[in-house]
Amino acid sequence: MSEGPSILFLKNKLQRYKGKTVSKISGKTEVDESLFNNATLIDIQTFGKNFLFVFKDFFVAVEVNLVGNVLVNKQKKVIAHFSFHFDENEINFYDSEISVQKGKPVDYFNFKTDISKPEFDAESILSEFQIKHADEKIGDALLNQSILAGIGPIIRTETLYHAKIHPESLIKSIPEKKLIFLLKMVQDYAEEFLTLLKTDSVEKNALIFEKKNCPKDKTPVIIETIGSTKTYVCPKCQKLFK
Repeated sequence: MSEGPSILFLKNKLQRYKGKTVSKISGKTEVDESLFNNATLIDIQTFGKNFLFVFKDFFVAVEVNLVGNVLVNKQKKVIAHFSFHFDENEINFYDSEISVQKGKPVDYFNFKTDISKPEFDAESILSEFQIKHADEKIGDALLNQSILAGIGPIIRTETLYHAKIHPESLIKSIPEKKLIFLLKMVQDYAEEFLTLLKTDSVEKNALIFEKKNCPKDKTPVIIETIGSTKTYVCPKCQKLFK
């Protein structure tokens, strides 16, 4: 599963295609090809785990499951879900969800929920947690992209460990101060994550993700499956709020 900062990191590498004219599109996803006739790519943005390719009157949202499914000037043996072609260059997306929307990204996405955006509004997220998702486990809620856009398994694991909260804790049982601290950690760690990507050292610097023992007390780390993804937990450091 991808993480929002990973998408943002790769987006920065694609900036050279801003201002370029699309020569054609291809792939398994059916879209209105006439939209792309001599269309100029105005901007490349992100929202959570989505790339947003912005044109004059519409944009293309590409949600990728893994960053490795985005190839520039390279192809896999299978047909891509969607591809942009710029003269002799191409961007190919595999195992991705594609949607084409008229208007601007801000008309469709609430940037206040994106952990990597300056607009991120922790106060409104806290309110939604407590009012609409009080009976849910915090580990599930953190991966709900409609609540918090951009959190994947690494960010979930590391921030819950920093906040000393067990992922199976019920939101309604977690003290408000703990939730406020957790949301602050989410934003701070997303920024750190982006920095660590520059030296390919995210997993190396992770405190508990894919580790065998807790770095603090050497307690064996337990692997929990919350939802459909694994998370790593120190049963001694992380309190279970029931």
